[in-house]
Parts: sequence; structure tokens; C-alpha cells
Amino acid sequence: MFNKKLLTTSIAMTLAWQGQSFAQESTDDTEIIVVRGVKGSVISAQNFKMEAQDITDSIVAEDIGKLPDNSVAAALQRVTGVQITRENGEASQVLVRGLPNIVTTMNGRNIFTTNGRGMALADIPADLLYKVDVKKSSSASDIEGGIAGLIDVQLRKPFDFDEGFTLAGGLRAEYSDKAKAWNPIGSITVNNIWNNNAGQFGVMASLSHQSRDFMDQVNFVTSPVVLPETVVNNSLSVSPNIEGQNSIAPGIIGGYFRYGDRRRDSGNFALQWAPDDHTSYYAEAFFVNYEQDSQLNFWVPLPNWGNWGNGYVSEYKEGTNIAKSMIRPDAPGTITSNQSFANTSDTYQLAIGGNWNFDALTVTSDLAFTKSKAKARGFILDLGFFADEITYDFSKDGSGISDVDIRKADGSGYDMTDLDQYELFTYFDNRSEQEGEEIAWSLDASYFVDLGFIYKVDFGTRLSERTAFNQEADTGGRGNISGARIPLTDFSGLEDYTPENYMEGVAELNNTQWLTPNADYLLRNRADIRQAMGYSRDEPEFIPGKFYDNSENNYALYVKANLETEIAGMLLDGHFGTRIVRLNSSFSGNLTTYQNDVEINTPVDENSGTTEVLPSLSLRLSLSDDLYLRTAYGKTITRPGFADLNPAVVYDKFSETSVIRTGSGGNPYLNSTESTNYDVSLEWYFAEGGSVTAATFYREIEGYIQRYASPEEFQGETYFVTRPQNTSGGSLEGIEVTYTQFFEQLPGALSGLGIQLNGTFMDGETENLAGELEPLIHVSDESYNGVLLYELGSLSARLAYNWRSDWVSDYNAVGEQPGTAIVNTPIDSLDFAINYDVNENLTVSVEGTNLTDSYSKNYFGGSAPADEYLYPRDTILRDRTFSVGIRFRM
Repeated sequence: MFNKKLLTTSIAMTLAWQGQSFAQESTDDTEIIVVRGVKGSVISAQNFKMEAQDITDSIVAEDIGKLPDNSVAAALQRVTGVQITRENGEASQVLVRGLPNIVTTMNGRNIFTTNGRGMALADIPADLLYKVDVKKSSSASDIEGGIAGLIDVQLRKPFDFDEGFTLAGGLRAEYSDKAKAWNPIGSITVNNIWNNNAGQFGVMASLSHQSRDFMDQVNFVTSPVVLPETVVNNSLSVSPNIEGQNSIAPGIIGGYFRYGDRRRDSGNFALQWAPDDHTSYYAEAFFVNYEQDSQLNFWVPLPNWGNWGNGYVSEYKEGTNIAKSMIRPDAPGTITSNQSFANTSDTYQLAIGGNWNFDALTVTSDLAFTKSKAKARGFILDLGFFADEITYDFSKDGSGISDVDIRKADGSGYDMTDLDQYELFTYFDNRSEQEGEEIAWSLDASYFVDLGFIYKVDFGTRLSERTAFNQEADTGGRGNISGARIPLTDFSGLEDYTPENYMEGVAELNNTQWLTPNADYLLRNRADIRQAMGYSRDEPEFIPGKFYDNSENNYALYVKANLETEIAGMLLDGHFGTRIVRLNSSFSGNLTTYQNDVEINTPVDENSGTTEVLPSLSLRLSLSDDLYLRTAYGKTITRPGFADLNPAVVYDKFSETSVIRTGSGGNPYLNSTESTNYDVSLEWYFAEGGSVTAATFYREIEGYIQRYASPEEFQGETYFVTRPQNTSGGSLEGIEVTYTQFFEQLPGALSGLGIQLNGTFMDGETENLAGELEPLIHVSDESYNGVLLYELGSLSARLAYNWRSDWVSDYNAVGEQPGTAIVNTPIDSLDFAINYDVNENLTVSVEGTNLTDSYSKNYFGGSAPADEYLYPRDTILRDRTFSVGIRFRM
């Protein structure tokens, strides 16, 4: 049984996806008109969601090279139930319903970055995209590996274009206000389709270049520690507010500029050949090269220098024994530092395959090879100086931002730009290399049958071999052992100065600029610095305990039955099936122990094998032509990260002064995190580009992975070893609502208005090893998106606002605060885009992000609302960006 209306709509969707404009008379006399632009993008995305058999949301490019935002990660923040985090001036981590455990695929194939499980979605430029699907319920034919869902990035292919020659591209200049820099963003796509006696051929090439100077500004306060009695009882200290209770204060405060330049060059190439109507072949290649040079310019006053010295508390926070400010009159130390990094990575994927259509059988075969390599180089140098007196404010004007007032002995201000005051103090030296590789072959088939309500059976297999390699070197902090003071002036050109606008617009601080080591000098002359401080000039050796070389052989089989029937005159369709996955893994690392203070490294090899059975069911009931009720059930898994599976263990050196024996390592015996998923969705498509949907979901999660320290026996001794471990269980539940409409019925210019609103409301918790329930990390209870759209004639515009409520990012914070959580306060962003079609071939655009110049904060504790004020942590300012550009299509 086939639904002709659904088939006609699917044809319309396909042509909309190809960016074509057409009108077609359907078999039920319904005229379907598809258009390009903002409205066309919304209509296409709505059609894909409506026709999907699973619970899926999509974003579709408005035109070639035109998807909102610069990357997949940034564009996905508009999707219902998706949240992002930002770092280094861009969207980074993507969360689906609060969880980071996502499968990322490209054109249906697994893709990843270096030794990770998924692709860094910020690495995929929006310029190359066709559309992105966010699948929130599972199908037996989906690649396994994400309890949160699956994100499939679909790039363009030759046959997606009009026949003949197509040339399209764009160029933008983007300005970042914190970095105070203009950067280029550009792309070009060339496609040609022709026919001859051998069939139809298509060739496509797309290239993208993105450059970005970025800057974040961070002010931090560390978790509080107990003040010594000498500080509390200092005759100059004010009295604590509560007798018999410890007085506490942060041991370290400070701030830094985090800035740098980043470049991504990427390309997508494809060939297609269809010798006849029943057969087609393809070859595809994708690559992305990533380079980032960055630095963190730290300024770190140390109130706890020399065990707090003769310091005294000048003010406590009202009603507490938490110091708000204190004074060190005894020349305490302060550090300025430059953390310099150079990171590169290359990722590419090659694939060949074909499709064969027989009378009742369709077969697709795909062979893909993916490789990703990365290198990172870092060198950190701390400079030290000693001022005569410093007043530390741990919460400037109650804001949670730290500040200092540095004075000379005569009471005059201290000059932080005076080179003669500085000396080389400590350096940190690190480097790393990662590599991941996979070869995968899949065979998928669909066979049309006549088995009552089952009209088609899908089945297939996927075989893959995946490797992940890692090695790291990190010296830790190495102080000056040369036996002599090393003035900064001994290294001409090492000095540099930070920008001048630290925390501008947020707090009026005493110090908004400081001297810092020069990043380029550090990376070029690190051997000289090592030698001057009393160490070898050689590069640091890779650490055996950080090495791993893992491999996985994956064998998957699936079968899925597609059904269609009627219940009380209503169409019911969907699918049910099972995916069976066998995973054989081998892990290589090192066991590190100490004997007579000599480090001994012994190779360790472990093997494991698991079989997972993953059932799934998805049903859609057409209550009417425009009202659908969906239900979905499935079991999904997320495999542990390769670093978590590292068999390496380091049993730390033990001395008689140690309190306990400690260690750290990976855990090759980790189980996959499992989730049993239930979804229900009600969707009303009341107009072209108009819908109201509501969905509820429940995830029963087992084996969520977190790091804990537990006692272990080794060589007759008890060590407390910190490893990743599976927790007992947890759950995530929530509701999603969306509303989309274009107001074409309004008069005149108002008829171009449209709106998209969505909200997600969640609650998640998991058991820790102590059996206590705690909120799932990353999960915000609430998140909202509001987008005001406009399209009329040659003008289109978009004003988008998103907001998410507070969330926990970690449970391992140590300190004297009442809880160990790190809680992030709510964040928001307001972005806009305006496009004007000069003619059918040329469009000009103006865009902006973070218009309100919003910033983020987090704090320690989380047990009470007052914790945000009492135990502040980070305040983070990020760029606003503005761009102007053109796009063309010929």
C-alpha cells in the first residue's frame, strides 16, 4: 500500500532540497510550490520532519553556500532540543537534549576527528552543506554509538544541481570586536551535469576558506581554602562573623586574555555516473585542514604566597566567614604568564559506491576510508615579580570578579610594565600527537514485499576497522634551578604586553593591562629558556602513561520491516527492527611503577569483546492530512572514549611523608553507556511553513561514565586510583515544543513576517559511585529559541535569540565550598542576518552575532542560591562579530 499524497510531497521536498522553483499538479489537485530563500529553507526543513519516519529535526541551506552561521555547530543551536557551548571564539561542543553522546555522520558515513568518537562539528563549514538532520530516535539501519542521537551532515552532490553548468560562491569580511580584527570567509562551488551515450555524468567541487582572529577574556577565582590561624588572628584582621567556624578565602585569583588566529580550509569533491535509470555510481572526497595559534596571557596574584605570610582579612562577606578582601603587606609574589599553543589537524574521507535498482530490490554498497591526524605544541612561561603591598578583592562590587590594588612601600601605584621587576620563574613544556583511522564497508538492501501491513524489508551489514593512537609529553611545572636569578631583560624580545581592554564594560578594574612573555618568542626559543633555567635543551619525552594504541573491529547486521496500514481510516506507517553489533577491541598502553625511586614502564595489552542487540520501533499515525502522532522506542549505546579505555595505569611514587598511595589510569573494562528510549510526538502542520509540535521523551540510562578514585590492591598495597568508571544508572526526561508560522495574510509589507519559537524542558539525574543521585552534567533544565523571520521581494532577514538555563559542568571541584559541583549560570545570544538580492545572480548580506555582548559565569557549590555570590569562579567575555559579504550564483 502506498500513500500517493506522501509520495507527491516527497517529490516536492527533493526538488526543494535541490534549490529548484517549480509548480506541480498533484493527483489530488493540490498545487505544491517550492521556493528558495529563508521561507523555502523553513518549508523544506518542515517537509523533511513531516515525512521522516523517525523523530527528526532538520536545517536546510537556503541556497548554495548559504546556511545560517559559519559552521554546523553554530547552526545547530537553533534546533529544538540542541544546546551548544562556546570556546575560543566559536561554537564548540554540541549537546542534544543536554547530552554530548552523539553519533556524527557525513552523508550517512561515520566520521570523526583524530582519536575521538565523533567529528568536531565546528570543523565543518556551513558553506559546503546541503542540510543537517538531527535524529532523536533510532532506527535499526542507523550507525550505533550515540545515546543522545545522531547528527547526519549532508554535503552537496552533482546530481543535486540543475542540469548543465553551475558556478556559485561567496565572500564575506567578518569583524570581531574583542580581537579588533577583520577576517575573510569565502567559498566557491563548481558543478557540471551532462549526458552522452554512456549515461548521465556529474562533477562537483566545493572549496571553503575561513579565517578568524578571536578573543575571550576570563576572570577567575579558585575554590576557597581554610585560612591559617595566623591570618585569622592577625591583629589587623577583622573578626569573623561566626565563632567556631573556619575562615576561608581563594588561594589564587587572576585573569587572562585567550586569543589567537584560526584557519580552516576544506573541500568537497564528488563524481556521479548513472548509466541508466536503474544504476548509479559515485566517488566522493572530503577534507578539512585546521590550524590554530593561540595564547593565554595570565595575570595571577597569589594571596597564599608563602603560606599567606603576614596577610590579614580586611572584610568578610556579610554574615559569613568567607573573606571578601585581604591585604598582604609583605611583598607577596605575583605571576604573569603566557601559555602559547600551536595546533594543527587534517581530516579527510574518501568513498566510492553504487546503487542498483531491480524490480523489487534496491542495493547500495559503500566503501569509505577516513583518516585524521593532529599535532599540538605548547610552551608556558611564568614570570614573577614581588610588589611591596597588595590588596586582594575576591568579589569586586559583589560581582564575583577578582581585582587587586598593587602598591609600593611609599603607597604609590606599582608599574606592572617595568621590565626590571620581572624574572623567569617557572615553565611548562608539552606536546602531543593523535591519529585515528577507519576503513568501513556497508551493504544495504531494500526488498519490496507483500506481507500484509509490511510492504518493504530493509537489511544490511557494516564492517569496519578503527584505530586510535595517542602520545603526549608534559613536563609539569619546572622552576628555576640554575642557581641564579634570571631577569627578563636577559632575553631581548621576550617581553610583550596584553591588550588594554580587560573586562571592559563589565567591571572597572585597577589593572586592565600587564606585561607578559611573547608567544612567538616562546615557541621559537624554548630550548634557550630550558637551558637558562637549568634543564636540558632537548624536547620533552613522551610520557609512557599517556600512550595508547587502540583498535576496534566492528561487525553489524540489521533488519528492519517497514509497515503501512490503516486503523479506523487513519494511515499508520513506520518501522521496527533490530541491529546486532559485535565489537572486538584491543588496547595497548603502559603500566608505570616505581622501584627505589626509579620509574619502570611495562607494556600492557588487553582485549575485549562485546555483543549488543539494539531493537527499535517507530510509528506514525496520520490523525488527519496535517496532524500526526508519533511514538518511538529504542535501545542505544555510547561507547567509552579511547582515552578512557587506555589500559595504562600509573601507581604514583610513594614516600614516607605521603598520607595515602595514589594512582591514575584508564579502564579497558568499561562498558558502553546504555539508554532505553521512549518518545511521543504530536505534530500539526497547519500551513506551508506553519506547524505546532510537542514531544515528550524519557531516557533510562545505565553505566554513565565519570571519573572517581577508588581503593585498589597492587603488590600488596592499597592505592586510591582515579579512573573512569560506569555509574549505576540515571534518567533524563523532558518536553519539547515548537511553533513556526509565516503571516502571509497580513497586509502589505507585514505579509513577509514569520516566526519560529521552540522550548525544551528537561530533568536528568544519575547515581554516583556512592549511590547518591546528582543532576546529569551538561543538562540545562530549560532552553529557548526565538527567531523572527522576514522575506518579501528581494529582502530577507533573520533575528535569532537563544537562551539556556544553568547547568553543572563538573562534580570534581575540591575546596571548602559546600558542594563539589561547578555550576554555569544562564547564557544567551542575539544574532541577526540581512540579505538583499540585487538580481537573480547576486546577493549582498550583513550579519552579526552576540549583539547584546553577553558574557557567561560559573561558580562553585550549587547547594544554595547564595553560592553564586559566595563562591564565584569564572567570568567569561566573548566576541561580538559583524560581517558584510556577497554571494553569487550563475
